[in-house]
Amino acid sequence: MTHESDRRRSLERGMVLITTLLLLLVITILALAMFRGVGLENRIAGNVLDKQRALQSAESAQEYAQQWLIANVQSMPTIDCSANPTATQALPQICSEPLAMQISSGPVSTVPWMIGNTDVGFAYNPNNVIQSSQTGGQNTLYGLPVAYIGELGRDATYANATDYIVDAWSYGGSQATVAVVESTYQVRYAVASATSP
Repeated sequence: MTHESDRRRSLERGMVLITTLLLLLVITILALAMFRGVGLENRIAGNVLDKQRALQSAESAQEYAQQWLIANVQSMPTIDCSANPTATQALPQICSEPLAMQISSGPVSTVPWMIGNTDVGFAYNPNNVIQSSQTGGQNTLYGLPVAYIGELGRDATYANATDYIVDAWSYGGSQATVAVVESTYQVRYAVASATSP
């Protein structure tokens, strides 16, 4: 009888060992899955942050273009940008047609914007505070934000108003992250604009 109970205890110890090893294997697999999920969440958060940087810099270029338009619309002539495209520049200009009617690079969402083989728009970098680098990275944009001002023409409702469309785009920290924004802006005059038809 002693021999049989020793044999039974030996089998029970073997079962405990096998059960413990299986539980350890299950816990290890769960821990690895949890660590993988945390890494994925960190990458998602980084991508969201990069997209926000691109959107905010595109919006800042758009707001600058709108403020520039208010200050300079009466003193700046409208230019036919499709006939004489100028490369991306440091100062804005008012083009006679909206960007969507002129670019040859595809829809407005395709950047950089091109008329023929020339990048168009103006690079926004107030007081050289935006850091840009073709390598991108933290606290750096892949390229400077670009804005474009196009004239839509006289407003049908208000005789002394001209409508403009302002498009802007920017990279985030990499070339793969791009934000494009667009707004319609109206400038009203106390007297009819001399530059509008």
